[in-house]
Amino acid sequence: MAIKHWLAAPFKFTPVPVSVLLVLLYAAVFTSVLVTDETPDVPENLKGLNLNEAYEDLHLITERPHPATSHANDDVHHYLLKRLEPIVASQDYIHLSDDRLSNATFVGTTTVTGSRATYYEGSNILVKIDGTDAPALDSDGVLFSAHYDSVSTAPGATDNGMSVVTLLQLVQYLADPERRPRRTAVFLFNNGEEDGLNGARLYFEHPWSNLTTMFVNLEGAAAGGRPLLFRSTSLAAARSFNAEGVTHPHGNVLSADAFALGFIRSATDYEVFARGVKDEKKGMDGLDFAFYKNRAFYHTQFDSIPGMGHQEARKALWTMMETAQGAGIALLDVDEVEDGNEPGIYFDVLGHAMITLSARALFALHVTFLVLGPIVVIGMLAWVLVLNRDPLVIQSGEPPKAWTKVSNALATIMGWGRFWISLVITIGVHAGFIVGYVKLNPYIIYSKPYLILTTMLATTFLALGLSLSLFYKLWPSPPSSQKFAIILELYLLSWILLVLGTVLLNNFGVGGVYLFTVWNVSVWLAAVLALAETVVRARSGSARGGQGEMDFVGEPAPREEIGHRFVAGVRYDAPSTMGEEHGDVEPIETEPTEITPLMQQQRRNSVGGREYVIGIDNDAVPVNGTKGYLPKYEESGWWIFQMLALIPAPTVLLFQIDVQMMHSLRNTLADGSSPVVVYGGLSIFSLLIFINIAPFAHNIHRTLYMLVLAILAISLVISWTAFPFTQDAPLKVFFQQSVEINSATSPIAARPGMDEGFGVSTGGAVHVVTRLTGVKGYTDKMLIPELPSAFGKNITCSVDQTIRKGLSACSWESSLIPSPGGNSSAIHHANAADWFSLSTERLNGTTARFSIRGVNTRSCQLFFNNPLTSFEILGSGARMQPGYEIPEGGTDTIMLWSRTWDKEFVVDVSWRGANPEFKMEGRAACNWAEYASGTAGGPHAAISAQIPAYEEVLHFLPLWATPTKFNVGLVEVWTKFSV
Repeated sequence: MAIKHWLAAPFKFTPVPVSVLLVLLYAAVFTSVLVTDETPDVPENLKGLNLNEAYEDLHLITERPHPATSHANDDVHHYLLKRLEPIVASQDYIHLSDDRLSNATFVGTTTVTGSRATYYEGSNILVKIDGTDAPALDSDGVLFSAHYDSVSTAPGATDNGMSVVTLLQLVQYLADPERRPRRTAVFLFNNGEEDGLNGARLYFEHPWSNLTTMFVNLEGAAAGGRPLLFRSTSLAAARSFNAEGVTHPHGNVLSADAFALGFIRSATDYEVFARGVKDEKKGMDGLDFAFYKNRAFYHTQFDSIPGMGHQEARKALWTMMETAQGAGIALLDVDEVEDGNEPGIYFDVLGHAMITLSARALFALHVTFLVLGPIVVIGMLAWVLVLNRDPLVIQSGEPPKAWTKVSNALATIMGWGRFWISLVITIGVHAGFIVGYVKLNPYIIYSKPYLILTTMLATTFLALGLSLSLFYKLWPSPPSSQKFAIILELYLLSWILLVLGTVLLNNFGVGGVYLFTVWNVSVWLAAVLALAETVVRARSGSARGGQGEMDFVGEPAPREEIGHRFVAGVRYDAPSTMGEEHGDVEPIETEPTEITPLMQQQRRNSVGGREYVIGIDNDAVPVNGTKGYLPKYEESGWWIFQMLALIPAPTVLLFQIDVQMMHSLRNTLADGSSPVVVYGGLSIFSLLIFINIAPFAHNIHRTLYMLVLAILAISLVISWTAFPFTQDAPLKVFFQQSVEINSATSPIAARPGMDEGFGVSTGGAVHVVTRLTGVKGYTDKMLIPELPSAFGKNITCSVDQTIRKGLSACSWESSLIPSPGGNSSAIHHANAADWFSLSTERLNGTTARFSIRGVNTRSCQLFFNNPLTSFEILGSGARMQPGYEIPEGGTDTIMLWSRTWDKEFVVDVSWRGANPEFKMEGRAACNWAEYASGTAGGPHAAISAQIPAYEEVLHFLPLWATPTKFNVGLVEVWTKFSV
């Protein structure tokens, strides 16, 4: 019997087995997710790709920052041509286009910049590999795109060097005649993405844009790590990640939902390709594949090969190359697409498989489970109630007292309501902790994300588990009955969320509701198992002491009895009764022996009227003649299957998203994101991860609770007191210097094609202002005081309401005057002629002409105090792209980009109202993005711009902070105008 008991112990529904299995399951899930979240190692079989060559290309492309307004950008352009030309020359079906002819104007409207018009002269590079299946015009080709410009403050290893060298490798791979694709492949190396997605828009000005119907956009929205399938326009595009060549798929439709619902405000070329050109080019199907981890390095000097860590750059590069190759070949060699533009649901499982299904299929699953699920559960529950039809009431020799009635009613309520109350308590505790983080240390997640994740998970485990355990002590019920009741309540909650998910899917196209599907199915399976268990126990109840005693609503708390308490394991003899019936008297406890337990035991009455004692092992032993254990206290095995149904599948998917969310959101606080959103998002998923322990919480060993409590206490102390920024996770601050030039005008000589009467801005600098924008309390109090140019200056800080909304923008007048470089002699002063010239002319009551030329730059801007209704760039030959026209309310900004240096832009603008007294006022500006340390060692160092204020910031900021650009240029030189 001892051996049998020992073998059966691990299967009993008791604290030790429950706690052990729970720990093993969650440890397996957490470990699996965290291990597969790491960047995969480089395999020995490189599948025809040349990683060493790509790695060398990456070094050469990212030697220095190369924004569109830099000479280094030209160097990258020339290098790409040098690499591509011999590949193109090797086969007659490969073609190269160095597009320096396409120009276009377009107007974009965003929540950040408002309505902004752009004139852009492109410098894209395109490669076309003709497919084998059909003539090019009928081939339904695939576009592969990556932008080759970086921002001015970063070498751009991740954004977007890895994508560029990946395209180089794909061109080289498909150039082999044995690998020639069935469908035509077009590779677009586009320029000017960082400041308006400009190069992607000009793709539609090229004739090859008519050849492609699908696209793959490669991007970098962070620095290194494992790239993610950000977005997919359709199921067909997402299914490319099911290809055999994609060995480590990583993606989730929730990221696409976040973009679609406006939670993510950034933009990529994906949007341009998916939109197309109105009435000319239908939007293409495609996907966005991008890096997303370690956003603290994004757009900073640390977005470099060394910045990613030892061997991390090679691994990250290989992951992008391999995935782009696998998905790209799948799209190029696929038969005719059958799914059309049908939205797709996709998510990976531990980085080994990508699950894809149509939104229509998911909707059908929802309807099925919404209808059939409750039918099965209610049917089985009715069966259980029939089997337990004998009412269970308190048996007592006296009429129940008023307090007894209240107690019984409260026990009934708490039997079915304890889960909901515990859920509310858990949500409240999370809300309290979120307030604590926001008030005490809101940016700690920036550098210690895993600590915060641990805190959130521990909070759920303790708040939910301890509250349910407390209710179990206050209003005891059979452990199996409480488990059964909570499983049914969990199923009700999952069904309600499934209804919500169905509405979100059908009305708003939210694909992330697949989580509700998986969770509902898991809980439904556990509910079926619990009901089956209840049926079996109810049917066996009569053979083991009457009814099955499934006391769903619990039972009252133990009550003290007159006389001695019965002790498990002790023999009781009936006293001499002088002829009385033995059943009418209480047994007398025998003298204690060496086997008598040292602790007194509790005597209880069940709701069904049976009397029993609780031993030190928590087993219930009947004392009124019932043989063996009561059925409701004897459970072996069922709980294991129920736990396996409830925990692994939904927890894997939820924890994957929790970790992904942690990586995606933790560094966005420096961009102005709300801490409430960041911590609240992690709290919600942490709650969902542990909510399924609820049926077993009352049987979790207290040692486990104490261990988790200790972890939580340590985590809270550290997370609420530690400094939030480190060298590995530096705070980003946004730099820009503004130079205002006097706007006095004087007549100048007429030029060919222009009338006399123009005026040109002259004079010296009025204000040279340096501005740092960043997190309040750190930027103004810890960073700016370290800069010599700010010593003794009046620092003015205000909340930014333009690009970085919510951050603190601090500015001061600086003696560090920039220089435009080129042939300018302005090294320590700033005159208008050294920077740019501006001429204006009023053509009629509603039209004016502006002529602006910047020195040693390719970017200028016109800002108007009143909206324009139209504009034209003279001599450009550029058209207004259909679908991107000026909106009804007009536009007040014109961005001007040239492919050549020192270009003069001549712009005619018109506005409403022919009032001759009206003066169109505003300001004109040009931008510079080069600086000495960024061009050092390069062929253009001698003629590049000089920005000593930015060099100062680079030199004197503490190691836990790093600068990045605020807007188009690091320096904006501007002057006012009135026409």
